[in-house]
Amino acid sequence: MNYRLHGRLPQRKLLIVLAVLLGLLLILSLWYANNRRPPDMPQYNAQPWVTGYLPAYHHNGQDIAFMEAADYGLLTHIAHASAMPNADGSLDTDTNSYNPASRQRAVQLAHAHQRPILLVITGQHEPFNTAISPSNQQTFLKNILYLLDTDGYDGVDIDMEPVTLDDKQANPNFNAFITELHKALQTRTSALLGRAPLLTTAIGFRDRHIMAQLADKFDQINLMSYDMAQPYDGWIPWFDSALHNGGLRFPGFSHEVPSIANWVDEFLQAGVPRRKLGIGISFDVSCWQGGETSNGQGVTLPRQSWIKPPQYFKRSFADMHQQHLIPDHYQWDELAQMAWFSVDAADPAQDMFCNFNDARAIAAKIDFARYQGLGGVIVWELGLDQRDSQPVGQRRPLRQAVAEALQK
Repeated sequence: MNYRLHGRLPQRKLLIVLAVLLGLLLILSLWYANNRRPPDMPQYNAQPWVTGYLPAYHHNGQDIAFMEAADYGLLTHIAHASAMPNADGSLDTDTNSYNPASRQRAVQLAHAHQRPILLVITGQHEPFNTAISPSNQQTFLKNILYLLDTDGYDGVDIDMEPVTLDDKQANPNFNAFITELHKALQTRTSALLGRAPLLTTAIGFRDRHIMAQLADKFDQINLMSYDMAQPYDGWIPWFDSALHNGGLRFPGFSHEVPSIANWVDEFLQAGVPRRKLGIGISFDVSCWQGGETSNGQGVTLPRQSWIKPPQYFKRSFADMHQQHLIPDHYQWDELAQMAWFSVDAADPAQDMFCNFNDARAIAAKIDFARYQGLGGVIVWELGLDQRDSQPVGQRRPLRQAVAEALQK
C-alpha cells in the first residue's frame, strides 16, 4: 500500500507542474499576440510617397509649363527621366533630351518647391546588362555619380527593364552594381534631405527575388504595375493595371491573369518589406484594337476570346480626349477597379477595347497602397493628362484625382 502511495505522489506533482507551465505559456502567448504584430502584417500608411516621373523631353531645358505649385505640393519625390546606358558604361543623354539645361532646370524648380528630385537611369536589359558587367561597371558608376554631383540631384532611380530575363534567374552583376552604387551614395549628402542621396528603382514582376536580396539598399522599390496585359499568345483582353482579378485564369492555363494585388503578394512572399514597396498609376489609355472574335468582329470587351489577335497601343489621357475617343459615359469594372470603353466601328479592324485610370481607379489604388501598408505610389507620367483647351482648374483632371484621393 505504501509503495503504491509513494509511486503516485510524484506523478500528481508532475501533472501540477505541467499544468502551471502550460498556463504560463498560454498567458505569454496571449500577451505576445496582443502586443506584437508579425512584421509582414499590413499597417495603414497615412502618408504614402507619391513619386512622379517627369521626362526631360516634355520640357527640354525650358520651364515646365504643366508643373504648377499644386503638382509639387502633392508629390513627395520627382523622378527626372532619363539618361540611358550605353554598353561601354557611358551615358546617352541625347535621346530623351536629358541635356545639362534640362537637368539643371528640373533640379532648380524641384528644390525651389522643397522637393527631392532623382536622377533616372533607364534602359532595356541590353545594353544595361553590358554596362554593369565587371569590365564596364566602374565607368558606368563614375558617369552616374558625375551627373548626380554636378547637377545636384537628391538620389538615383535605377530602371533596368528587366533585371532578369527569367524570374528564377539571378543577376550577380546587378547585385554588385547596386551594392557599389549604394556604398558610393553613403559618402555623399543631399543638402535638401540632410542625408545620403536616395536609391530607388522601378521594376517588373519577374525581378521580385532580386529585389528581396537588395531591399536593404533601396529606399523605394516601385512596381511598374501598368502594361500588365497585352495580346500575347493565349491571352484574353484584360486591363493593363487591374487591382484585382477575382481568380480569373487564362483559358486553358492554370495561372491567373495579372493584378496589382497578386503582384504585391508575390513580392511580399519573396521578402520585400511592405514599406519599401510601391505600386504604379499610369496616365495613359491602353487599347486593344481589331483582331477577330468568334462572331467575326473585332475585340470590344474585356475577357473576350479571339481567333486572330488584336493590336495594342497606348496614348495619353489628354490625346484620347482631344481625339474625342473617351465617351462621357464610359464603363466601370468593379473587379478590376478600372474604367473602360468600347469602340464598335463599321470596320471590325477599328473595333477597340480601351481601359484607363479615372478618378475612381486612382482613388482605389491609393486606398489599396494605404490599407496594405505599402510605401506609396508612382505616377507615369506627369503631364499626360494636361488638357490646355479646358478652363483653368480643369486642365489636370488626373493630377486633381490624385490630390483628392490623398486628402481622404
